[in-house]
Amino acid sequence: MINKKTTNKFKIIYKTINMPDDQHDGFRKQGLDFLKQKFKKTTDDFIKDTYPKKDYANMRVKISRLINKDPNSPHYFGALELARDLSKYFNKFRTNGDHYIAPVFFLGVSAYVDVIGQAFDDGRVALFAKKDIKKCAVPVRYTGCQAIITKTPSSNGLIRVFKARNNIYTGADSRFGICQDKKTKTIYIGFLELNSNGRYDVVDRSWSTGKKNLPNIASDIAPSWTSRIETELYPSYWDY
Repeated sequence: MINKKTTNKFKIIYKTINMPDDQHDGFRKQGLDFLKQKFKKTTDDFIKDTYPKKDYANMRVKISRLINKDPNSPHYFGALELARDLSKYFNKFRTNGDHYIAPVFFLGVSAYVDVIGQAFDDGRVALFAKKDIKKCAVPVRYTGCQAIITKTPSSNGLIRVFKARNNIYTGADSRFGICQDKKTKTIYIGFLELNSNGRYDVVDRSWSTGKKNLPNIASDIAPSWTSRIETELYPSYWDY
């Protein structure tokens, strides 16, 4: 399961603070769908609240054409104006703790990765059932990756992103990574140290000092695959 391409790619942006610029003019339909579901609103609710009655029919057509347009088209006339109107509309429904919804939330390019499992304080990773896999927004450079969520007390909720592989990746040697024991099928996360016999130790190291914490998470195993942790992030509500 872990080596399959389960990542879905979307034309979305991973910013919610800065205003958009000319390079971020593609409309992010997933953002609109997400907020409509969260706040239990429809496109018609937005139109009736925002525009004069005489413009309802015209805006329905304009918005439909805009949000369903080919993402590879070079220009998105009206996308920025629509994003600003949507930002103003949906921000009225925020409650305490909700992030401000900037116009840029509806524009741009980014990706979602599948969070396929969770890591525990013994260094083992348990995979989720297919129905329990969630998606998390990440910067576009991590398109094609997968992720796990950490359940240890020191970093509970932290998302760790890695590339799915079916081979030994030497770029993960002596790095913080993830691997699967060929014999037991157990998945481990930790520092991957190559031994002289070609087998690996999965080492627990202090983030503060880099020193080893004994015993090892796993010792002298033959992995079927290894991969490096590419990035880490604490996602907000808007990233799911």
